[in-house]
Amino acid sequence: MNKKTILIIENDVTTRRMVQLILEEHRFHTIAIEDGEKTFDILNKGYIDAIILDLYLPDSNGFEIIRTIREHNLYYSIPIIMLTSNTDKMDAVLALELGADDYITRPFYKRELVARLNASLRRVRVNHRNKRDVVEFDDFKLNLKNRKLRKNVEDIHLTYGEFEILSLLASNPEMVFSRDDMLNRLWGENYTTETRVIDMHISSIRKKISSSKNKWIETVRGVGYRFKSC
Repeated sequence: MNKKTILIIENDVTTRRMVQLILEEHRFHTIAIEDGEKTFDILNKGYIDAIILDLYLPDSNGFEIIRTIREHNLYYSIPIIMLTSNTDKMDAVLALELGADDYITRPFYKRELVARLNASLRRVRVNHRNKRDVVEFDDFKLNLKNRKLRKNVEDIHLTYGEFEILSLLASNPEMVFSRDDMLNRLWGENYTTETRVIDMHISSIRKKISSSKNKWIETVRGVGYRFKSC
């Protein structure tokens, strides 16, 4: 079995070396750097399976790196796990909104880091296996490969969170997803945040895809949401 390669972007040398040792003990191959400038040089040189990212770096911040990777046409699907000493919940929510797969604060348990990393890698495998390339409804085309929503010839902007929720619902029409289920599927069982984050995303998505003929995302009272069959 080939080792997974994990890119560690961490400013603190002690933490960087500790994360390397933990992952290498669990049979991962690691590449470790101390700033964001080298990120795309490394991504362009070889295949990276996941990124463990510090929030504060000497030349940039983790938010900028997440945004850039999620907008990249090749690297957009790489799992990104934030690892930081910052316990501010709003920063955690922002990181997840921008596209981080998980958010871990220091200090942490070794097994927790490895478990969350493996969970993110599994989600990527499942998503790639189950997704069709394009989902069509009304005049919309949701391209799951290049992460774009288009209405006729117009591109409709979706945030990372909006895209993940819409692709989950639209790829599984008539299946009911609870708010907790969507949070768990998108950001992992170990991350806790208010379910109203899902409601906010749903409200924004509805404004972008609803028409006079169809309200594609239905509320299932007391349960969650489902996407209507085409």
